[in-house]
Amino acid sequence: MSFDISALKVLFKKIFPPKKSIYTVDTNGDGKADSLLIKALNVIMPMEIPKEIEIGGFSTTNFDINTFELPDYGKLFLDDIPINVSKKDFDIVKLKDRFTFYIKKEKFTIDDLLSGKLAGKIVALGDTINILIKIDEDSLEKFSEGHHNFKFKSEIIPILEFNFELGNENLNQNFDSVIN
Repeated sequence: MSFDISALKVLFKKIFPPKKSIYTVDTNGDGKADSLLIKALNVIMPMEIPKEIEIGGFSTTNFDINTFELPDYGKLFLDDIPINVSKKDFDIVKLKDRFTFYIKKEKFTIDDLLSGKLAGKIVALGDTINILIKIDEDSLEKFSEGHHNFKFKSEIIPILEFNFELGNENLNQNFDSVIN
């Protein structure tokens, strides 16, 4: 059975506006980008973050980051080049420290999300959920000026894909100036 997901593609463009969804940012003030900022705009309706998050076969109820393997859920691609993410390639403690979430400039960690600390937080219509990912210099070079495509392929949900564009307005920006 096939599904028409054209409406989902339009919604994704609204949630992740191509020129305003991805930034390389400087978080420590040295003038060099050290992180990737992904901005998701709530264009649907006010939402309350639940204590437990369930999407397809994924659930935070019994989630153990120490045994999590992204390839069990799907594959990531940047400009059709696979991004390999395996826990055997990373120190889980360091990996957890590389991801932070911001809702109304309030900072949360992966542990906060998994423990339910975000439960009850309201994401109002027009609010932005910001995901900050600290990445190394070599990885940041992949986020160059021009058009790009990010894709998540999974058997659990339809392919999630969005196009984005990087230019002077979103490359090597000061973190505090682009978070809202």
